[in-house]
Amino acid sequence: MTTDFYKFGIKIFASNPDAVDIRDFIPVFHGWIQQQKIGGHLLIDVHDYSHVHEGPGILLVGHEGNFSMDQAEGRLGLVYCRKQPVADALKVVFETAQAACRLLETDAKLNGIKFRTDEFLVFSNDRLLAPNTIDTRAQLQSAIKRAFGNVTVTLAAQSADPRERLAFVVNRG
Repeated sequence: MTTDFYKFGIKIFASNPDAVDIRDFIPVFHGWIQQQKIGGHLLIDVHDYSHVHEGPGILLVGHEGNFSMDQAEGRLGLVYCRKQPVADALKVVFETAQAACRLLETDAKLNGIKFRTDEFLVFSNDRLLAPNTIDTRAQLQSAIKRAFGNVTVTLAAQSADPRERLAFVVNRG
């Protein structure tokens, strides 16, 4: 993993996933595009993958990064994946995802959706620069601890498999 690595993703889990239907996010994300709600991002399009079991859900495409209401492994959460270079990538990705969660939590159309603050998933979205190897796992784990301070970092399910993307569950508490 090189120092110029920036293609991180973060998933912040919903604490009350039954509060909304996944398709409720479609008009909300369209509104974000119309109002360009996320600073520093050019928001472009919305895609509906709600028909895919435990899939990407509803995807909001942006130039700098993509947002989605992801249902992977049966857990609803907001995913933000950075696509463009940025300094201090882990911090920026996390702050952007948190800002998006706050917007969703205050949107009346989403029936009071809430997001957890004590657990999230951090993953590499670049298998070339950050393959799922022992060395890159150690580097990303160190980077997470530097970025988030006193946290517990554990390998996500299946993430020791080199065919899977590098991922860690982070617990703050």
